[in-house]
Amino acid sequence: MKYLVFSDIHSNLEALEAAFSFFKKSSIDEFIFLGDVVGYGANPNEVIELLRNLSPLNCLAGNHDWAVIEKFPLTYFNPLAYEAIIWTKRILTKESFSFLHTLPLIYQKKDFVCVHGSLFEPGNFHYIMDVRSAYLNFSLQNKKVCFIGHTHCREVYILKEGKIYSSRGDWVELEDDAKYIFNVGSIGQPRDGDTRLCFCIYDDKEKVVKFVRLNYCIEKAAKKILKVGLPSFLASRLYRGM
Repeated sequence: MKYLVFSDIHSNLEALEAAFSFFKKSSIDEFIFLGDVVGYGANPNEVIELLRNLSPLNCLAGNHDWAVIEKFPLTYFNPLAYEAIIWTKRILTKESFSFLHTLPLIYQKKDFVCVHGSLFEPGNFHYIMDVRSAYLNFSLQNKKVCFIGHTHCREVYILKEGKIYSSRGDWVELEDDAKYIFNVGSIGQPRDGDTRLCFCIYDDKEKVVKFVRLNYCIEKAAKKILKVGLPSFLASRLYRGM
């Protein structure tokens, strides 16, 4: 089977539409979304509607999703993220709220597990940003592969022969004696210095994970953010990929 795993749309309709153009041309057996469909961007309802039309799809909750439905404290967020969450709560439809309430924290298959941030206290949305935090996740990981998002930075952590190292290769062949954590990056707000949206495809027959980067209309997404009155930094950072 081929799985397309993506994360952190953050209400960026232009980025999601660009991703969907790729999705429609690809032979994918299952789509998996790792959370944070809302926050930061200007089109939360439109993004949720588009996402719900993707099939077959499994969706997880992110910290912004839970904050909007008051399942995660707003005190966690910086002032810009806080403002975007309050604005999102104000304009979401009942249907969108209902959708966010349905999202679980973990999704598992035979050889992999998916979570927004970390397997350690998944409802607290811890970050995996280095080898130390990756070690904690590996200690709880009983599957060969774990897919995560949350940091908006694509990354691969590999546990082999008791040692952990990181990689940013675009194409990873899974070895029998290793475990992996794949951060799939972000659709709507990449922060790894590359402005292009990011996701990955896992082929469990070929035992290969590959990353895909695509351009989208950043200018249109940024102008919408400014038009609705959200902080200008949320628009300008799209041009920097940071």
